[in-house]
Amino acid sequence: MNVQERRQFPRLPLNVPFTLVVPGRDRPVRGRLRDISQGGCFFTAEPMVSQHRRVSMDFVVLPRSICNATGRVVRDTNGGTGFGVEFGAVNAELQRFVDELEAATPQQRAEYLSRILDPEIYIA
Repeated sequence: MNVQERRQFPRLPLNVPFTLVVPGRDRPVRGRLRDISQGGCFFTAEPMVSQHRRVSMDFVVLPRSICNATGRVVRDTNGGTGFGVEFGAVNAELQRFVDELEAATPQQRAEYLSRILDPEIYIA
């Protein structure tokens, strides 16, 4: 069966750790950023973030650029442990980060991530 891809932007696999800070919860949630694109990203974490919730995502790319995106949770999958975020706005640093990933081969991408990514991603 040939399933047509409906995404506007290609997803780039990452599998990097993150910390999710959810207002109203007493402790952060740890998880993994599984992929990212110009239009959004996908996380795995427990507990989940509910669908339609607005999120703001910040992470540091060394040497100390702050990547930022705002958006909303648009889907949950993976048996209740994963959720997709559709970006509404991204800053120039996040745009540059994704551009660099898109231009790299998988081997170059792994090397690039090991050099520049601070392993904590904060989402509020």
